[in-house]
Amino acid sequence: MEPRSTEQPLILLVDDDVQSARLLERLLEEDGFRVELATNGALAIARLARRPMPDILVTDFRMPHADGIAVARYARSLRPDLPLFFFTGYPDLVARLGRGLEPAAVVHTKPIDYIALSDELRATADAALSDASRATRPSSPFPSPA
Repeated sequence: MEPRSTEQPLILLVDDDVQSARLLERLLEEDGFRVELATNGALAIARLARRPMPDILVTDFRMPHADGIAVARYARSLRPDLPLFFFTGYPDLVARLGRGLEPAAVVHTKPIDYIALSDELRATADAALSDASRATRPSSPFPSPA
């Protein structure tokens, strides 16, 4: 497993609506995230094949070349615990097609409530960084005080 950074979390943002994607990218960066943008599913899959692996995947559902479910399945084949966030106008379809993505993806309906999305991303990133720091902390040879 690749070591995770303890700095700003890296989000791979995937959306074929370039104008909306750039706005969301800017907002996330202002909130302290590092963001890489892919403007279709094929570009997202190509990016996922390189290191470093993103800490979180945020993807649209309907896109050319590969939809968000295909991107998510590929990402999870590389890192089974990768947090997934979808935004879509088709939440029922994403829920049906996304069965088997465990842990389950978080689905946001368009138009996106940015505050809710940002809060969930921050909580997810904080939990992941906390887990990573616990995993890399050396254990003490002395018993804990009772």
